[in-house]
Amino acid sequence: MMLIKAGNESACVGREPSKMVNLKAAFCPLMGAVAMAAGLVVAIPAYAQPKGSAVVAVPALSQNTDPTATVSTADYMIHEALYDGLLNLTEKGKVAALAESWVISPDGKQIDFKLRKNVKFHNGDPFTAEDVKFTFERIIGPDSTHSYRRGFIDPIDRIEVVEPHTVRFVLKQPWPAFFTTARFALTHIVPKKYYEQVGAKAFKEKPVGTGALKLADMKAGEWTKFEANTDYWGAKAKTQFVTQRLVAEPFTRYAMLEKGEADIAAGISGALLEKVRSNKDLKVILSPYSGTSGLLFNKTDLPQFADKRVRLAVAHAINREAIAKNITGGVCEPASSMLTPGTFGFLEGLPQVSYDLNKAKALLKEAGVQPGTKVPFVYHTQSFAALPGAPQVLEAIAGNLEAAGLVVERKSFDTDAWLSMMRTNKAPGIYYTPVGTPDDAGELLNSYFTANAGWTTRSIAVPEYDAIYKQQQVTADLEARKKLLQKFAKLESENFEMVPLFWCATPYAVNSKRVKDWKPALGSGNYLSLATIELNQ
Repeated sequence: MMLIKAGNESACVGREPSKMVNLKAAFCPLMGAVAMAAGLVVAIPAYAQPKGSAVVAVPALSQNTDPTATVSTADYMIHEALYDGLLNLTEKGKVAALAESWVISPDGKQIDFKLRKNVKFHNGDPFTAEDVKFTFERIIGPDSTHSYRRGFIDPIDRIEVVEPHTVRFVLKQPWPAFFTTARFALTHIVPKKYYEQVGAKAFKEKPVGTGALKLADMKAGEWTKFEANTDYWGAKAKTQFVTQRLVAEPFTRYAMLEKGEADIAAGISGALLEKVRSNKDLKVILSPYSGTSGLLFNKTDLPQFADKRVRLAVAHAINREAIAKNITGGVCEPASSMLTPGTFGFLEGLPQVSYDLNKAKALLKEAGVQPGTKVPFVYHTQSFAALPGAPQVLEAIAGNLEAAGLVVERKSFDTDAWLSMMRTNKAPGIYYTPVGTPDDAGELLNSYFTANAGWTTRSIAVPEYDAIYKQQQVTADLEARKKLLQKFAKLESENFEMVPLFWCATPYAVNSKRVKDWKPALGSGNYLSLATIELNQ
């Protein structure tokens, strides 16, 4: 057996506060140090009584408080405040949290987690291994509605309580992605006793976790208010109350910031971001490589898109440089792959398809697609953190496609309808996908490119992709696994089943007169680290 403790990643931390510059150098290789090696110590500073009340305006309209029923990564905006995982995501990357250390068997099929003692849930119940077992079993259970359930089912055979603070994962196969993928290692733990006592519905209304913040109050569709958990085991919240206000309209979020009605605003892009940068009382903070995005094709609706030339034509038609500069305000850059430089398995040097309208028209003509051909195009009316200003970005892309000679039939969906469409594989025509926290190529491969992909119309049928996915799933050696994923990245660059759009940092606009310090999590626009907000007193 091999003992592994989490590694202190502070040495690889660096964030450019206001520009999308040299982010590759600034980005920590997520969990590389943690999964391989040595000595995690979470430093806990001296406790000071939390003071004040902060307001954070967010574009995501989700208020799902139950992490065992996660719908999308936008749910993490609430989950990360209320709960801890075996690991947590911080400004330093992934760090040990409820798990202090772990032992991996030589064949990679068993992981024993040594759990932190003297941790309490918000209602005073002690945290034990039973809570970890209960949480993961709810996610993989037959009645689970967890959107990422599939990724848990494949590797997990069973979970055993060895002793009150030791939990054992018995696996069907090695699970190296557990440590490189946020949705696994960061799985937020719920209390077994309280959950079973009140039931799923009541738990959503009055959730209980171990997190640095606890729920104070909530109004559906409007706001969620958190209060500092003064009994927290780790670094305690620096502000007594933090309210997340759900505001779909970016201009409204900016106005709230300017008027002093919000201290931090997420989802600010384009011209609004420039207004922030020109205001001496405001500043921009970025979480680099927190999102990636691409265009997919329903080849049943549009059989012509089975031809690679047509997909390439779409890529050549999109002026990604102009969109990145003028709409996202420079927080995004054109992508050469769905894998970002911060993704485990990223391959350097892949070619990027240039903006070339004449080439786009020529490829369409060569493939027999006539000018005036109608194409349904999915329109999403709200932004995810992975693609700031998504409605405006999608409108610009639609205009680019029209310039190439296609007739774009816009189909508009709000977030709930869009998520339902994606989960049920019913997306029409051309549709986009944003990916938050794209930290592991194996998960991107499984979610979008395999025969059982959960977020596409399953129109990608490349047997070698499925073979690579299955092989990397059982490859315990991280370096060997990385090479397999890089093989996929190279193949996809040649096959071009999905049109890569942008790599994005998540921008936050901050009132620097009100906010003394704040450290959003590295590599995710959905982990806001609300407990780190410190106000000027």
